[in-house]
Amino acid sequence: MKKPDFRRMAGLGAAALAILASVVVTAPANADTPGGNVPPGPYSLTITKLENPAAGGTPTSGVKQTLTGATPIDGVNFSIAPVQGVDLSTSAGWAKAADLKVNNSGQVVDGSGTVYTTGSATPLAPTGPGGVTTYSTSNANVYLVTETSAPSGVQIGAPFLVELPMPQSSTNGWLTDVFVYPKNTKLGAPVKTVDDSGAHAVGDTVNWTVTNTVPNQAAGNPLVKYTLSDELDTRLTAPDEAEVEVSLAGAGGGAITLLPGDYSVDVTGQVLTVDFSATGLAKLTANPSSVITVKFSTVVNSVGEDGTITNVATLTSQSKSQLDNGTPPTETPSNETETTFGDVTLRKTDPNGIVLKDAEFQVFTSLDDAKALTNPVSVDGVTTFKSDANGAVKISGLKAQENGQGASLTYYIVETQAPAGFGIAAAWSQAQGGTAVTVNPGDVSHNEIITVVDPQAPAISLPLTGSTGTAIVLGGGLALAAIAAVGGTLIVRRRREAATQAV
Repeated sequence: MKKPDFRRMAGLGAAALAILASVVVTAPANADTPGGNVPPGPYSLTITKLENPAAGGTPTSGVKQTLTGATPIDGVNFSIAPVQGVDLSTSAGWAKAADLKVNNSGQVVDGSGTVYTTGSATPLAPTGPGGVTTYSTSNANVYLVTETSAPSGVQIGAPFLVELPMPQSSTNGWLTDVFVYPKNTKLGAPVKTVDDSGAHAVGDTVNWTVTNTVPNQAAGNPLVKYTLSDELDTRLTAPDEAEVEVSLAGAGGGAITLLPGDYSVDVTGQVLTVDFSATGLAKLTANPSSVITVKFSTVVNSVGEDGTITNVATLTSQSKSQLDNGTPPTETPSNETETTFGDVTLRKTDPNGIVLKDAEFQVFTSLDDAKALTNPVSVDGVTTFKSDANGAVKISGLKAQENGQGASLTYYIVETQAPAGFGIAAAWSQAQGGTAVTVNPGDVSHNEIITVVDPQAPAISLPLTGSTGTAIVLGGGLALAAIAAVGGTLIVRRRREAATQAV
C-alpha cells in the first residue's frame, strides 16, 4: 500500500484542513455556470482562530458554526491577498481555481506546478478576545490568507486559499459571508519551580524542576524539534549531565518509558539542554497532553551584589508544517524563579570603639539550637567566623528567603569566644541564644553592619591603701607599748616595797 504523501496533502489542502481546519477552494455547483450567475458583492470573510484540540482539526464548509468547548486565540495577525490570473467571472476561471493549492514554500501553484502571483496583501486587524478578525471586499476572487504572526507559544499555521464568494455544491448555492476556523497548536509555557528548603548558605544545594505539557499536534503535523534549555546564573555551579533527570508521564499521571536514545542531555558552561531525538519526538507527538519533567540540582557559589539568583527555562519547538513553510522554531520562556542570599557583617569593638580581633561567632537557624550550640550553619564549609584585624566578621551568604519569596529570614548569632582580655556581651551570649539578625537579599550594601561591643574582663582585686594591713601594724605596736608600761610599773612597785622593808 502506497504511503500517503503528507507534503502533497498539505499542498492540496488536506493537511491544512487537519492542521488548520480551514476551507479549501472548491468547484462551483456547476462548472459550466456562467460567471454572471455569481452573486454580486460585497463579500465577507470571518476568521476565528482556535487552539487545536487533541483530536485535531476537521474540515469546514464555510458556514458559520456553533463552537462548543473551543478555545480562541487572540493576538494573531493575518494578511489577505488576491491571487492574480484567475478570473471568476468566467467558467474557465472557476475551473482554474479548483486546481490551485499552496505549496510548501507558501506559493500558490496549480497542478502542473505553475506559480501564481498575488496582488498587494492587506493586513487584517489582530484577532480579538474571541479569536476573530474579518475582511470585506466587493471583488470576487481567490484569496491567499497568510498568518503573519502569533503570540509567543503559538505555532504559526500554514497559509490557505479561500474563494469569495464560495460555492456550495451541497445546495447549489453561494456563500457571500464565509466563515473559516483555522486551528493552531498552542504551546504551554514551561513551568519552573525551585526548592531551596535544604539550603541555608553559600555552598548548599538548590533543586530546580522544569515541567512542560506536550502540545496537541494535528495528524500529519508531528513535532520535529522539542528542546528544553536552561541558562544558569554564574552564581550557580551547573550539574553534571548524569545528574539530570528526565521523565515523561501521561495526562493521567502514568509513567511513559523514555529510553536513553529518546533524548540527550548536554551541559556546556552554564547552559543545560535536554533535546529529544526522532524516537523521542514520536513519543511526544503520540502522547498529547503528556508532561515532561526535568530535575536537576545546583550549588550556590556566591551572593553577588543583589543576592537574587534568577532562573528561566526555555522551550524551543517546531512542527513539520513550520519546517515545511520555513517558519523558525518557536521559543517559549518559562516563568521566572528565584533563590536569594545575603551577606551579614559584624563589627567587633570594645566600649571605647576600638576594634577587636579574634572574637568568634556561630550562626543558628533556631533559638533552641543557639542556646544549645547545636547544628551551626555552615557557609561554604565554615561554621565559626572570627573578627579580623579590622574587627570585621564577614558571614558571606546566608539564605535570605524561602524559595526566593516572602519575608526575609532571621538567624541567631552567638558569640562563642571573646577576644583575649574581654568578656561576651549578654545580648550575644549562648545563655540568651545570641542576637536575632534578619538577612535581606544582597551584599553588605543591602544589610546593615552590626556593631558588637564586648565588656573588658574584670581585674583581680588588690589590697586597699591604709586599710586592713595598717590597722594590724598599729594594733601590734600599741599592744607592745601597753605590755612595756605594765612591766615598768611592776618593777617600780617592787623596788619601793624592798626599800620599806630595809628601814
